[in-house]
Amino acid sequence: MEIAMAPHETTWDALRRLIDAGDVPGTVAAVAAFDDAARRLVARELPDHIQVARDDARKAEAARRAGRTSSRHEPAALSTFFQELWHYNRPSHLQAPGHDDLSPRPQGVWLGDSSPLFQEPRQDDAPRHLQGTGPGAPSPRFLEPWEDEDDFDFETDADQGWIEPMRLAGAGVLSPAAAVAWINRRDFDRWDLNGFPVIADHRPLLDVIAARPPEWQADVAVRLALRVRPRRRGGRSGRDRDGDRNLALALALLRATGAAPPDHDPLVVGYVSRDARPGSLRTDPLLPHLLPRLFTAQGVGRALRDQQHGPLSWLTALRTLAHDGVVSRDLLLDGCRRRFLLGGDAHDLRFFARLHESLSPTEAEVEGAAIAYLRILPTAPGPIAELAMRHLRRLTTLGPADIAEGFEGLLFRGETGLVSAALAWLAAVLRDSPQLADALAPALTLTFGHRSRSVQEKAVRLAVRHARHFTPLGAATLSEAAGPLDDDLHNRLVAVFGGEPVEEQPRTPAATQPAFVPRKLPVPPSPAPAEAPPRTARHLAGLFLQDGWRAGERALAAFVRLAAEDRDGLRAALAPLVEPLYGRRWRTQREWMVALATELTAPGTAARPLPFDQRVSPMDRFIIRRHAEILAALEAGALPPLLLATPTVSTGHLDPAELVARLSELEAAGATPLPADFEQALLRLPRHVDPTVAARAAALRSPHGRRAAHWLAARSHDGPSAHGAVRSPAPAAGAHGSGEPLRDPDVRVAWSGADDGLGSRVWMTVTVTAHPAGLPLADEMLAAPPPHVNVVTDGHLGAFLGWWPSVLPSHREVVAAHLVPHQPLGYGDGVLPSSMLGELAGAGGPAGAAFAVLLAHRVMPVPWLGADPAEAFLALRRLAATGDLPAAEFGAELARRVLREEVPLRAVVDLLEAEAANGAHEAMWHAVVAALPSLLPAPGDRPTSAQTGLVTLAVTLARCTGARGAIPAVTALAARPGTSRIIRQAQALQNLLSPTP
Repeated sequence: MEIAMAPHETTWDALRRLIDAGDVPGTVAAVAAFDDAARRLVARELPDHIQVARDDARKAEAARRAGRTSSRHEPAALSTFFQELWHYNRPSHLQAPGHDDLSPRPQGVWLGDSSPLFQEPRQDDAPRHLQGTGPGAPSPRFLEPWEDEDDFDFETDADQGWIEPMRLAGAGVLSPAAAVAWINRRDFDRWDLNGFPVIADHRPLLDVIAARPPEWQADVAVRLALRVRPRRRGGRSGRDRDGDRNLALALALLRATGAAPPDHDPLVVGYVSRDARPGSLRTDPLLPHLLPRLFTAQGVGRALRDQQHGPLSWLTALRTLAHDGVVSRDLLLDGCRRRFLLGGDAHDLRFFARLHESLSPTEAEVEGAAIAYLRILPTAPGPIAELAMRHLRRLTTLGPADIAEGFEGLLFRGETGLVSAALAWLAAVLRDSPQLADALAPALTLTFGHRSRSVQEKAVRLAVRHARHFTPLGAATLSEAAGPLDDDLHNRLVAVFGGEPVEEQPRTPAATQPAFVPRKLPVPPSPAPAEAPPRTARHLAGLFLQDGWRAGERALAAFVRLAAEDRDGLRAALAPLVEPLYGRRWRTQREWMVALATELTAPGTAARPLPFDQRVSPMDRFIIRRHAEILAALEAGALPPLLLATPTVSTGHLDPAELVARLSELEAAGATPLPADFEQALLRLPRHVDPTVAARAAALRSPHGRRAAHWLAARSHDGPSAHGAVRSPAPAAGAHGSGEPLRDPDVRVAWSGADDGLGSRVWMTVTVTAHPAGLPLADEMLAAPPPHVNVVTDGHLGAFLGWWPSVLPSHREVVAAHLVPHQPLGYGDGVLPSSMLGELAGAGGPAGAAFAVLLAHRVMPVPWLGADPAEAFLALRRLAATGDLPAAEFGAELARRVLREEVPLRAVVDLLEAEAANGAHEAMWHAVVAALPSLLPAPGDRPTSAQTGLVTLAVTLARCTGARGAIPAVTALAARPGTSRIIRQAQALQNLLSPTP
């Protein structure tokens, strides 16, 4: 197809028109028809046109939005929006002197449910997804109750239409290396409303590339394949199932060109991370190249470790292809064995073990690879070694040397269960082939030094039982190796095989054996001083749009201060940061900061936010109010000279002396603090205040100063009250509220599992019962229950989750309660990063059930969440070191997770034992006590080894901590008839907790 050109128009001019118009089909057709001269011309012009195209598109989109906004709203309403917001945001009894032009509003309206910024949905909003369904109406678009049509403006890509044609043009005219770099330019990144990358359809790129010579196409295919990067578990790119934007295009090009895929592990990982359909794999030209690499590429095992058999599973697909003869069984089985020999974590080898077993290798196949199975025994993880041993036991043709090698590879290992199974195999060999006794004697002696006495007992019992089969040479081998055995076992062995007996020392009963010695927990570091806000406009500009509450608080403080001291300099410094705001439901810190910069540099031009409804998380509502009141005061010309709530400590706390100094400065200036800022400052006070600071605060004379003085006086006593907050006699009731500090609210967490009606289930229900503190905004925040967050639609209208610990730094349990509904989320703005547990661990106040729930789910996260447990373990140890860990609640939640089959009991026991050894033994004892009643075997049930391990751990911890006091469930277990190990351990625990006089 010839490109249509106007008179006196060059090839580049015509192509530029297509790019600016966002015409993808036209660009594909035009570029495919270029000759070499046209390609060279376009290649010279393209780079300089990127910024031009971006600017033109943004201007056009801004004009479109401005026209739509002006037609939707009355001009008078827009001009008075922030004037109304300012009135709503200041109760009449706190009106500042000098602002009489702002007429009073009814007392008690605090940006609450009746304010223009936060309101309940209108009655006619609820069935919006059903509107427009009448005859002749356009197809409806489903809107959640908390959404607005404008929320989808960001996804229209109206200002990004030039990107794909630009990418196509470069791919069609550049050299292979330059084309690959061009396709991956960051200028062409596109993002959806939640900040996830938008992956473009690669078919137009394939059409453009197909017009180039075959060798050029193959070169590009290989280069793109080498650009594939590993998928980051839990990262924001987790929504992209391919893990890399180059993967789909690279695979399609490799298939189309027939080029051999490069030896690149991430390419293999990406290939197997896609659904496996046997029908497609049968004809896939890449399968013969990539299937052998599946067993050697790093990351394949991790990517497939959670796969089970299913219609889209690689396990099922490979088994089906092997059964049909499309794929060689020998290739798959040999690949699994080679992967076992390469070693690695048991979890990363799980897929290969499942594949190996799903193929059900025959005895002949095992016999042909017997040497490989023997080599697996000494070094592979326990489950893999057990798999190899199980198949070797089937063979009847192993020679004596091979059998001896196998037992030597197994019996030196430290796993009690694996060695016990090997001893059972050894007993069967000696029973069937007694002539091999001498050859196997050296392997048997390896168990004499095993750390488990039960293994030593089994080994000695086996040797004595088969003593008649050993010659004097074999007997000497056994007796000479008896040294590591316990005295009684040593003498039992030498009595049969000869040797010198030893004097037996009386063995210490199990219930009074010396306890293990745990390590000492490190002392948690003291909170560091917060970094001061920038003092100049130039430094503020570099900080202004940074994410995170620490940067945000510093930026807000510097903005307000510099707006009073150097507004012209601030305006000049922030002008380059102004950018269009897409949508009118401002959720993010960046959007609010851009709005502040816009209002400062061009007053009255910033778009006005739409009202939020009550589905906004309560703590996000409080934070958004702080930003909104600064914006409203800026527009009304009523900004105070400073903010009160800027933290002085890295935990979010505010030094009481600094608060008094700031209030004094405001009084001297005749200014009134902003309402949400004032309440936030009080919420950031520490739980104890120096009495001398409280005395200085008594000199404050403004209404806000007197209220702050009451709070400081109430927190200046030396001891905490029964509610956890320091108390003093409350002042007389009046216009300023009780003046009483916030008490610790009552927090309750319960498992739900109910259907939420939106495609997922309610995970936990959380209730927070708080006593009113006389702070309207804070009381509203605490009165609202933590809302359920839908894991499918991400029903959370805020992106300030990281700020929450700084809102209530002296009440971490309340913050944890609001974070609990976010625990199961794997993507979106509502994702709970594990680092938040570290923030809460460094905060103040008691930790209870809500914190325990978060901790119990983050130290053992579900695989699909991609959460790093390291931060959770650090938080656990920090709280254990300070004595603040809610250990009983933590243990109870771990037990509930076991009962819900979310985690295995053996893993829980290992975790508790490891943390006890790390120094948290006191806390882990309380966790075990809380977990025991629900995890012990019921009468008549056969106990598992994990249940026995839990009781054994309880014995160890009780002895270590010197605990006393009977546990009814343990008492009942100890009273059951029988001599099983769990009953003996329960009896030992009972004797420790309730010693007989």
